[in-house]
Amino acid sequence: MLDFFHKLFSSDYMPHGHCYFWRPQIVWLHVLSDLLIALSYYSIPLTLVYFTRRRADLPYRWMFLMFGGFIVACGTTHVMEIWTVWHGTYRLAGVVKAVTALLSMTTAVMLVKLVPEALMLKGPSELARVNARLEQEIAERKQVEVELQNERHLLRTLMSNLPDRIFFKDRKGRFPAE
Repeated sequence: MLDFFHKLFSSDYMPHGHCYFWRPQIVWLHVLSDLLIALSYYSIPLTLVYFTRRRADLPYRWMFLMFGGFIVACGTTHVMEIWTVWHGTYRLAGVVKAVTALLSMTTAVMLVKLVPEALMLKGPSELARVNARLEQEIAERKQVEVELQNERHLLRTLMSNLPDRIFFKDRKGRFPAE
């Protein structure tokens, strides 16, 4: 095992270019395809990081980041494919694939565990209904507040226009003598 890691960066195997007989159209077909795939893979995690940073309220943001790590690893396997066209460092390529496999498996397992919980989240249409109901309640409460303010104003106006003395009748319907 120590020998494996000692030779990790060693090019002691034939590069893939030999398998392609160094024909430029085949070499560049593979190199350019792997390059475009790798660039695409690397752009996806950047977008996911941007998205998760902009949405602080995002549930399960760790899952987005796990996807990002897994996708970076996938892109790196394609970079290794380009490298191995000219360098036979297949041990290193194998380690990159093993890391990718580990990240892929972990992400897949965590996603399977997450799905039942994520399915219980309210969907956009349900949230829209709840928001509409809350907005209606807010409008009704504002209307009640306006009515209460009007009644208070009316009561204040009435109280300020009453005479200084108010006489009450006694039980026999007579005003008390002054």
